Formats: sequence, C-alpha cells, structure tokens
Amino acid sequence: MMAKTLYLMRHGQTFFNQEGLVQGACDSPLTELGQDQARQAGTYLKERGIRFGQLYSSTQERASDTLELVSGRTDYTRLKGIKEWNFGTFEGESEDLNPPLPYKDFFVTYGGEGVDQVGERVLVTLTEVMEQAGAEPVLAVSHGGAMWAFYLKIAAQALDSKVRFGNCAICHYQYEQGHFKLAEVIDPLTGSVYECE
Repeated sequence: MMAKTLYLMRHGQTFFNQEGLVQGACDSPLTELGQDQARQAGTYLKERGIRFGQLYSSTQERASDTLELVSGRTDYTRLKGIKEWNFGTFEGESEDLNPPLPYKDFFVTYGGEGVDQVGERVLVTLTEVMEQAGAEPVLAVSHGGAMWAFYLKIAAQALDSKVRFGNCAICHYQYEQGHFKLAEVIDPLTGSVYECE
C-alpha cells in the first residue's frame, strides 16, 4: 500500500500574534498581513502543482479563514481535535509570561492542557483523517503549539533547533501503516525547505 500525504499548516498572522499575546483556546482574527500570508502560501502550493483531496481545519476562525484563503475552497471539515493547545489562565496574557520550552505539563496547573494531552488528541484526529483519505494529498490547517505537540508525540527523528513553525509553516508528512513521518518543513513565505532525515 502506498504512503498517503498530509500537509499540516499553521494559520497566518493574527492580531494576538502581532501584539505578542497568548492565544490558545481563545481566538483572534487574521491581520491583513496574515491574510496575505495565507494567499502567498496558496500560491506556493499551486505553483508546485500540489492539489488536495480532503481539506480540514481547526474549529478556530484563524485556521478556517487561512484554509479558505489558501485553497479558495469552502468544502472542508472543521475538527476540534486539531485546535490549539489550551493555555488556561495564560490565555490573552503577554507571551513574555510563557515558561521556557518545552512546556510539558506547566499549563495544567493553570487550567490548561499538558503537551502529551495535546499531542494525543491531534494524533488520534489526524490518524482518523488519514485512514479515510484517498490517494490525493490532505491539507489540514492547525496551530503552532498543537503542531509541535503532535510532532513530539510521533517524532522518530530530531528536528534542527533552527526549525520553527512560523505563520503558515507547512509540515509535510507521509502516513503509512498507522505511522506518520515528517518529510520536510516548508516556509512558503520565504521558500525555504528543511528536509528531514
């Protein structure tokens, strides 16, 4: 059986991103720059001939708006399982208050989620998505924290410390026999690609 392809993307810049505020379970709209970033990411994918079968988005507005701008489509499914990490009482506060990475279970004490909890729900959700997927690549738009937690949950290889999941970053995964493998991390805004081992 051939491997299936998943493109897992982070949303474009939001007002909270611009202001340096924590925005996990809460939401804030895309800025004009964020909208432009999403269109630019869509152009990047289109120019490379990448066409998608199924489309998925987090239930949060910043993700669904990004997906619509990237794909030009509205025939997608919203999934709670790929929404952003809940940071508890840190929501809406300055990012300067975040502890150093890795967060582990820091936010549980403050009514939020732990890294394993986030990674597990994203893994379960995306496994269901990929089990149902056809031959065409799948596009799912999620969030930076959720994408990191998922990567840590399934990581079979180390990422270069310089790799960041910035706005509209795309993790290109291969899915085969119940396992995800990260092939590359793409920054469609600069065109840079980090190829994984």
